[in-house]
Amino acid sequence: MSYYNADFTIGLTATDQRPDKKKLETVFGSYSTSLSLKEAMEKEIVAKANVYRIETNIDLSKVRFNGKDYVNADLEKRIRVTSRNELIVDVLKEYFTSGEASLRQGVIFCVNVSHANEMARLLNKAGIVAASYTGQTKNPASVMDDFKNKKIQFLCTCNMISEGWDYPELGILVMARPTLSKVLYLQQIGRGLRKTDTKKNVIVIDVVDEYGAMIKACNMHTIFANPYYVPFGDITITNYTPGEMLVVDGIEERIERITEVDINTFEDKYGDYLSQEQLAREYFINTGTVTSWIKKGKIKPSVEYKFGSKSLYLFSPDDVEKYRKELGIKEHNNDTIKQDFFEFLEERDYSLSYKMPFLLAFVKNVDSIGDAKIDDVLNDYIAFYQDRIDRGLQVDRSTCPYNETTLQDRKAICRNMLTNPFEKFERKRFLYYSKDLSIIAMNHALYSKMNTEDWDRVKSQMQEDLQHYYSDMVGI
Repeated sequence: MSYYNADFTIGLTATDQRPDKKKLETVFGSYSTSLSLKEAMEKEIVAKANVYRIETNIDLSKVRFNGKDYVNADLEKRIRVTSRNELIVDVLKEYFTSGEASLRQGVIFCVNVSHANEMARLLNKAGIVAASYTGQTKNPASVMDDFKNKKIQFLCTCNMISEGWDYPELGILVMARPTLSKVLYLQQIGRGLRKTDTKKNVIVIDVVDEYGAMIKACNMHTIFANPYYVPFGDITITNYTPGEMLVVDGIEERIERITEVDINTFEDKYGDYLSQEQLAREYFINTGTVTSWIKKGKIKPSVEYKFGSKSLYLFSPDDVEKYRKELGIKEHNNDTIKQDFFEFLEERDYSLSYKMPFLLAFVKNVDSIGDAKIDDVLNDYIAFYQDRIDRGLQVDRSTCPYNETTLQDRKAICRNMLTNPFEKFERKRFLYYSKDLSIIAMNHALYSKMNTEDWDRVKSQMQEDLQHYYSDMVGI
């Protein structure tokens, strides 16, 4: 079952890889509720969340930011320190290794594979049965079976079960991976919100690090706008009083004091601002052009924050519209998307041949809802260049890396295809790539406007452009 609205998600939702909710609903069906997550908890539709905060002295204010979230490689260097990981282990050992609480199972969300492996090692060393569950795990089905058979108490994971995984008995969520993305955070929380006959609540352990003045990772108190913290307190309650006794699955804690916490997040402050990359997409230009305009003073960011040697530029909605008018930039939306698509094709901007065989492969394999399996697209894309080699023809210009050897490396060619040419279409919002569904999808608004003549027009132009491209290349 999947509940979703603007506030929360349990199950499937749109993500950066799957941005089209309408398409998801077509594939999976939808089950919606008008309730907020807080209301759903209060009405006992989902499990209630009791929160424990592990506060560290790890400073994340210098971690690089990519316009949406922390940069993982940089984040790992900051948080993979012995003290932080051992704090997590100490709390789990103190509260969840004896009595009724020891029956709870949990998931620890980590930054990457190395972090997941390290957490599993430390937990096992402390006598807590744990396993790393990542894309590099050998026999993942066996590990999951052991978890479901309660032979393992904690799974340490990254990018594996934040979405689309259902284990209703899950009773502990450890948020060891800081994130600025509310979508990602709620997907992870959603893994534990299923109620059962025996499970009425989930314990969320927020690992709260130090932050700069602006950047503050998501946590339960920011999500629920609850400025008052008591250990293992119900996140929906703001009127606890000192002296009360909290009892959760055998865990007993007397409220000695109520701590006020800062609940203002980056998303609260700048959620509707556009980053430099997002502004480029809004204006249908490349990021380099935005950078040039900033340097020349043609546009001025609404907000600028320093991150190490780099700056993060943000543009308010008002400034986006202001510069659109000043620079005479056409507005691009669902009403103009078909015209935009064909104008983009008419530009015939081909530094290399990539766009043409890619688009022909997509058109050949697109299904009735605008999706094409990436493996099918890749097969035809590779076949185009392999055919030229088989016929003794030049593959492309000298700057093209494709040859008999490189075309055998499907992963490398797929990465290349998704960088260029696919990114050219993604930047204009014509196509999207869904990594977890392994599809390339046409923008729903664009696909709904395409008819048989339009598809024939695309194929004819790409075939003609290929002929001209290779004819001109011979004469170079």
